[in-house]
Amino acid sequence: PAYKGISLSISAAVALSKNGLNVPFFFNRKEVKDHGEGGTFVGYVPQAGEEIVIIEDVITAGTSVNETMQALSNIENAEVIGLLISVDRRERLENGKSALQTVQEEYGIEAHSIININDIIAFLEKEENRIAIKAPEGILERVYQYRKEWGC
Repeated sequence: PAYKGISLSISAAVALSKNGLNVPFFFNRKEVKDHGEGGTFVGYVPQAGEEIVIIEDVITAGTSVNETMQALSNIENAEVIGLLISVDRRERLENGKSALQTVQEEYGIEAHSIININDIIAFLEKEENRIAIKAPEGILERVYQYRKEWGC
């Protein structure tokens, strides 16, 4: 999804190509372009029946994933087979589940995050890590409060 997922999808395609896999990438436009090359997508145009993996930076409420699924629904027989998220904030939605859990159930796709808020907390709980990254004073307490208020 535009915009932050763009660099992630390009990086993934480059890394895969270095391992002998030629995997095309594309991303959606925030607004459909009616001039120049036009269209909804930039880069590879998915064809009917192709399998797609969505790569996203952060999932909070799942809004970007829902928008992407809607855009992909216009491609005949395109099948989203997976979702890879860099950071899962594990925010609690109205249904009491996280956005990642909700997306998996709603669309029937496999979804994974590289890290989630609990991983970040575990990292920040080590004082040497907070010192190494020059974390602001009180950051751990603010993250605890965030998880208490919004976490699932």
